Amino acid sequence: MMKMNMNMNMKILRFFILLSLGFPVLSLMPKKLPNGGARGFVPNLENPREDLKAISAGTALLISKNWMQNILLDVMVRRRSNDLSPSGEFVYDDLHIVSCIQELQKDIEESQKKLFTSWVDTLNINDNAKPIIYFAWKPKSLQGFNEVLFLVVAILVKEPCEPDSDEQCFYLDVKNVIQSPFWDEKEINSIYLKRSLIDQNNFTNETILRFDKLYETNLRYRLAWETWFQDGMRD
Repeated sequence: MMKMNMNMNMKILRFFILLSLGFPVLSLMPKKLPNGGARGFVPNLENPREDLKAISAGTALLISKNWMQNILLDVMVRRRSNDLSPSGEFVYDDLHIVSCIQELQKDIEESQKKLFTSWVDTLNINDNAKPIIYFAWKPKSLQGFNEVLFLVVAILVKEPCEPDSDEQCFYLDVKNVIQSPFWDEKEINSIYLKRSLIDQNNFTNETILRFDKLYETNLRYRLAWETWFQDGMRD
């Protein structure tokens, strides 16, 4: 049992070492350039994991609140100009983002209730604990913007490798993916985010990456990442 706990702790520490790399948070940029043209982002094809950074819960919360404020501000501006969508104040993408942000905030609130009070508590983490890992995806901007396009929430779990097996495996379950309200698919396809997650997981070689939880609750990513890109890596 002690050995299993230490293995779990080592895997948690390896993920959070990435936090020391630092990740600046800047204000969101408009969807269009001053000349009306679209922004451009290019993925790191050689090492996709370099577009992905592990961030703290506080940073994830700060970014999500910034996005929420921009959505609400846009609604207020459109309300004053009477330029609301036919279905109401929020467009579909806005509703989707708000729903995902609310889920993220709920996860953070619940995890804060279970915060360990000391380093000793962290080392003695029990087998039922499911640490939450937060990632920010920020591919290179052709215009030099420093912008997060997606947040990812994943859970580290330990389960039997096979049904009725005594052997335990560590899984990284992608639970929630939140897009920036200023992201446009024309700028860069979200499939490159999946590539970053796969490459990061392969690089650490510590967990088995799963998207089941995400696909169960989010049809758009099941379609975009599995139906349209069945192998998850096709251009």
